[in-house]
Amino acid sequence: MTVVSEAEGLVSRLRDQGFKITSPRSQVVERVASRDDNFTAEELAAELAPIGRATVYRTLKLLLDQGLVCRVVLGDGSVCYRASHKAHHHHLVCLSCGATEDVHLADVEAVLARVREATEYDVVDHRIEVYGLCPRCKRRGAKR
Repeated sequence: MTVVSEAEGLVSRLRDQGFKITSPRSQVVERVASRDDNFTAEELAAELAPIGRATVYRTLKLLLDQGLVCRVVLGDGSVCYRASHKAHHHHLVCLSCGATEDVHLADVEAVLARVREATEYDVVDHRIEVYGLCPRCKRRGAKR
């Protein structure tokens, strides 16, 4: 899928859910769709400097709330984002270079069911990040 069609798909999903698509909002979506790496809200705002910072942040929050972007917590605790066009997933995060990969963990629902039973919590959300060294950093002999 091309960046243009990915951006169009994201815009279409927002429009279908009743969100107004302004030119600045569309530009933010296009920039997010063009990224295949992690980015911070600050980086996105800097890349889209002609667009108001508040518009960039509000659009990023909208994309996050709609599941079109996901939040990634890096090994040092800092937060970044990445486009999320897939079903529910979790992340593998490299402690050396920060590379992030999506991973689907089928057994998570069973674990959450046990948590609900054991605690009587009404679990409404969860996030799992798995930290380690990516194959490239392991080959280079990188350390955490």
